[in-house]
Amino acid sequence: MNFNIQKAKCALIRSGKTQVQLSKELILSRPCISKAMNGGSITSNTARRIASALGVTVESLLDDGKES
Repeated sequence: MNFNIQKAKCALIRSGKTQVQLSKELILSRPCISKAMNGGSITSNTARRIASALGVTVESLLDDGKES
């Protein structure tokens, strides 16, 4: 599963959290969070956890196939 980079970073900014804060909150490594925020492949469980911590749905972070 891959997040849309722009959507993921916007959600992170809106949450007011940093990647470091998110990694500590979720007990995930900082490289794992970075990978997710930069469009790398992550598990669906990790995607759900990150989305929940950001207060959004997983679907809102995925690429919809349309150019923005």
